[in-house]
Amino acid sequence: MGKFHSEQLDQEPFSTKKCPYCQTHLPVDAHICPVCNKKVGKVERYGVARKPTDWISYVVCIIAWIVFVVYVWWAFF
Repeated sequence: MGKFHSEQLDQEPFSTKKCPYCQTHLPVDAHICPVCNKKVGKVERYGVARKPTDWISYVVCIIAWIVFVVYVWWAFF
């Protein structure tokens, strides 16, 4: 029964979506919010647009960890 209910929520059509940054209602096919000029993704099951993944932050974090590990290896081994 729970599975059927969650399938219904996933298939519910939306006519608008909300910007996750400024909460402005946007058309479902909008890719950029005209109010805050930020990218928005597809609509989630509650009607709010997804935030796009910030890949630059992930890359910077991985590089920082690599530099840290190399420094520890250089300093202590």
